[in-house]
Amino acid sequence: MSNVVDGEIFKVQQRKSAVDTIIETIRDLLLTKQLKRGDRLPNEIELTKKLSTSRGSVREAMKILSAYGIIEIKRGNGTFISHSMNNRLFDHLVFQMILSDVDKKMLTELRELIELGIVKIVIANATDEDLRLIQAAHSRMADSVNRADVDPKSMTDLDLGFHLAIGRAARNELIRKVYEVTLDLFSPSIEKTHMRPDNSRNALRNHEAILAGLVARDQSRTEAAVRESITQWAILSS
Repeated sequence: MSNVVDGEIFKVQQRKSAVDTIIETIRDLLLTKQLKRGDRLPNEIELTKKLSTSRGSVREAMKILSAYGIIEIKRGNGTFISHSMNNRLFDHLVFQMILSDVDKKMLTELRELIELGIVKIVIANATDEDLRLIQAAHSRMADSVNRADVDPKSMTDLDLGFHLAIGRAARNELIRKVYEVTLDLFSPSIEKTHMRPDNSRNALRNHEAILAGLVARDQSRTEAAVRESITQWAILSS
């Protein structure tokens, strides 16, 4: 005898809200290049008609897109697609990552994935000036360590400064932004590793090894240095 299928599985799925639909429409138009940076959007009344929705829904969607930095609302002039990527767009990703139920293993894998990928691109794209700026960031951290100026917060800022210089050296705005988001996520655990002066010296040595690999444009050498750095961070920040 056949089982009777529960009729509940045939429930009509809840439809997306009008606000979500408007936001997804803007997203899709951007993805297909029908909307581009600097384009002026139709006014509120026109959007209401074109999207067959209410002015309240359009207004709410525009507020959300503005908060994400997707659009710029210029009073008396109109609403425009932003000219450049805005950090507010990536702040949403940071909050999502913070709220996710992740463990140390997942965080370590994320950091390894991003940092191994980024040094590969740096080796391919970085100019001599980019490498000089990474060297300068390393030197600033070395000066503080050698002066025993190892306040954990200051050392964390210097440590992150080295990584930020590497991100810029990739010469890819998307990669740089994603890397900066990742560094925001790891900042508290990096600060934890600088609670002891010896750990700051170890971090400096790891940076020196990474820098040497980048300057030599030696991928295997740089990747080995990155892995060692991440391994020590994972142990010391536990």
